[in-house]
Amino acid sequence: MFITVVLFLVGFLLITKGADIFINCTVEIGRKTNISEIILGATIVSFATTLPEFTVSLLASIDGHTTMSLGNAVGSIICNTGLALGLVVFLSPFNVDKKMFFSKSLLLIVSVIVLILLSLDGVITRGDSLLLIIILIFYMVNNYRSVVGKSDTKSRNIKNNTIKDISTKKGKNYRGFSVLEIVKILLLFATGLIMMIIGSQILIESGVRIASFLNIPQGIVSLTIIALGTSLPEIVSSITAIRKNHHEISVGNILGANILNIVSVIAISAIPNNIPILSQNRQLDIPFMILLILIVIIPTLKSNRLSRIQGILMLFTYFLYISILYFMYII
Repeated sequence: MFITVVLFLVGFLLITKGADIFINCTVEIGRKTNISEIILGATIVSFATTLPEFTVSLLASIDGHTTMSLGNAVGSIICNTGLALGLVVFLSPFNVDKKMFFSKSLLLIVSVIVLILLSLDGVITRGDSLLLIIILIFYMVNNYRSVVGKSDTKSRNIKNNTIKDISTKKGKNYRGFSVLEIVKILLLFATGLIMMIIGSQILIESGVRIASFLNIPQGIVSLTIIALGTSLPEIVSSITAIRKNHHEISVGNILGANILNIVSVIAISAIPNNIPILSQNRQLDIPFMILLILIVIIPTLKSNRLSRIQGILMLFTYFLYISILYFMYII
């Protein structure tokens, strides 16, 4: 047990340091390209931090554990929104870019509505996954246009204002980056991401062993520890972002990760095997997911700000959900 606890701490340290490197690279990209932080959070950060959920859910589906695929994705959305964003907003409320927040929120709402409609017949089929993948493609195209538009503006400014500075540097430049800078950022970015993924895996495995030692039921483990474990990159990267005063990376990361959990994680996981919708998913998991998303979106669209009250409500809703699970599985 001592070794397991040590591994648990090692995993935590890996994802913490990995997130620190990861966010520094993201901020550097934003500084050089003039891309807004909420776009960076919804693209680079969310795609990368959703990899653990994607891997766990896809492998679970391939192995025939299809209910775990849906539970992991929905549980991660609940954890991302209730715990990660709730904690971020509680610690440091902040204003948002209304236009970008609206576009990402709208796509998240559309994704949730489509998921609900597809689940009405009690199963997510391979055919259903195609519709979700279409939304994923739209999301990627939308993000690409946002990134390219901002980056092109920055590139024109660079050409007009800093031609002499650029010409004196060795090597070719791309959108304000030298070749060496691109290589350095890519290596650091990959290092931070790998550290977070490995750290999350160590944390999950050691957490499951600790839970087993404490006789915690497997149902609680899969819905809490695994969902929490696969959400750790989002949680730690978001907290690291606010610690470095880059708040919109946090909200962009969470909104983007939530969209991807639906249109990529669930969609791709439904291809090897159909995913059944359990009564618990319909009566508990999905309603709590919707409630948390509404707590985030509705007040923020009115005030252009994520407030501490929202953070408290998100945290309360998350722990209420965990408490209900506890009573369902243990009491």
